[in-house]
Amino acid sequence: MKGKVLSYIDFLSTLHKSTKRDYLKRVNDPDFPKAKAARIAKKWGFDYWDGDRRINYGGYRYIEGRWKSVAEEMINYYNLTNESKILDIGCGKGFLLYEFKRLLPGIEVRGIDISDYAIKNSKAEVERYLTHGCASKLPYLDDYFDFAFSINTFHNLSNTKLELALKEIKRVSKKQYFC
Repeated sequence: MKGKVLSYIDFLSTLHKSTKRDYLKRVNDPDFPKAKAARIAKKWGFDYWDGDRRINYGGYRYIEGRWKSVAEEMINYYNLTNESKILDIGCGKGFLLYEFKRLLPGIEVRGIDISDYAIKNSKAEVERYLTHGCASKLPYLDDYFDFAFSINTFHNLSNTKLELALKEIKRVSKKQYFC
């Protein structure tokens, strides 16, 4: 894919480091060894989002303000306003989009996720903006969004789908994208 080289921007380390994890224990769990946990998780249903913590999130619920600093940093970095249109590819339950709407009530938000379960169990205030679909075939117009982004999604795609997803995020965004 030709284009400009994107610099590394870290919006998530502070959020990620706020939760302690014992990765070796999770990988070597006798009931859910990594391969078994991954097979279950890749169904993107209840077990992935709200099931046993040894499989994945283990109760992915909204925590007041948890995503606020991420939304603020993205708003400031990308100069987003109430007139902006943004897309979250792999939006999950829509918590980050909810924070965008709280900070910029006029902003147009859209989210797409492979998990029907996540959308059906999303934050009620943003559910109407979320769509079930795949990152490699986005149902949006060319150059529609001022900013399109994806967090924790593209690593789940095969090489073929990854290339298509990168082309899609570029296609639907006017100029700014983050993954």
